[in-house]
Formats: sequence, C-alpha cells, structure tokens
Amino acid sequence: MYHLFLCDEFSAARAYKIGFVQEVVAPGQQIPRAMEIAGLIAKNAPIGIQVTKEAALKYIEAGERAAIDYIPKIKHRVFSSEDMKEGIQSFVERRPAVFRGK
Repeated sequence: MYHLFLCDEFSAARAYKIGFVQEVVAPGQQIPRAMEIAGLIAKNAPIGIQVTKEAALKYIEAGERAAIDYIPKIKHRVFSSEDMKEGIQSFVERRPAVFRGK
C-alpha cells in the first residue's frame, strides 16, 4: 500500500526486496530467462500445473478458506490422471517423466 499510495518509483532491486518480483536479471535477459522458466514449468505435469493455478486464483479471489475447500474438487483430477501414474512410474524407473495432460 505504501508504494501504491505514494506512486513512487523504485529500482528493480527494491522491487525484489519487497517481494514485487521473484527475480532480477541483467538488462536484455528478460525474455531468455522467462523462456527458461517456462521450459521448467512445461516439464511438470500439465494437470498439476492447472490445478495449482486454479487453487492459487481461488485463494486470491476468495481467500484461504475457499482455496482449502476447493482442494477436494481438484484432487480427483490429479490422483486419477494418467500423468499421476506416469510421475510415480518415472520416479520408480529413475527416468524423466513424459506427461501427456491426461
């Protein structure tokens, strides 16, 4: 609220320090770093990413209790998915998982 009300300018380092941003990169490295992060996210199970995003948005929109209450609604999608089985199997076989979003 401090920065919102004052409409002050601040550096990337200050934005990082107060939690407005998660990382600060060198000028010109924003797109390469964003693509690197996107690649890391894309390696995860699509259904897991989807339900995590849904729960996070639920938390933002309606608060912690609503997000917690939403978990049973999304749990079945994750635990009954082929990706869940693939994640366990790939761990047992010590290989990278191949997720299909199913």
